[in-house]
Formats: sequence, structure tokens, C-alpha cells
Amino acid sequence: MPDLSDWLLTKPERGNPATRLDERHPGDQAWSEGNLVRPLIHGATYFAELYERIEATRAGDLLFFTNWKGVAD
Repeated sequence: MPDLSDWLLTKPERGNPATRLDERHPGDQAWSEGNLVRPLIHGATYFAELYERIEATRAGDLLFFTNWKGVAD
């Protein structure tokens, strides 16, 4: 497995000491491992999944999502 610090920012590199995200990770690690990542290509698929995940959140949950390229239509 490659050294992820070669690809991802460490806590000091991110420069955000106020975030609670880093509390979960040891040392300077600022990322999690073992995540399920699935590309959702079509907007209808993406927004249906996003809605379902948002509806399932509870107090204290963190929800992160990303969009490689957003198109208004």
C-alpha cells in the first residue's frame, strides 16, 4: 500500500486546528481508511442517493459528499 501522506494532506498541511475531524485519526493522519466509495454517474442516481443518506443521518453524524464535475442541468 502506498504511503497516503504522499497523496493526502496531513493535519499540519491542512492547517485547520479547530476541526473535530482530526480527533479520530492518530498522529498527523487527516484521512480515514476503509471507506466505501461508489461513483454515481447520472444526476438522478446521485440525488436520490444523496437524499437517502441525508435522511438517514442522526445527531452527531458527519456527512461528506463530493462532486467531480457539477452540471446545472
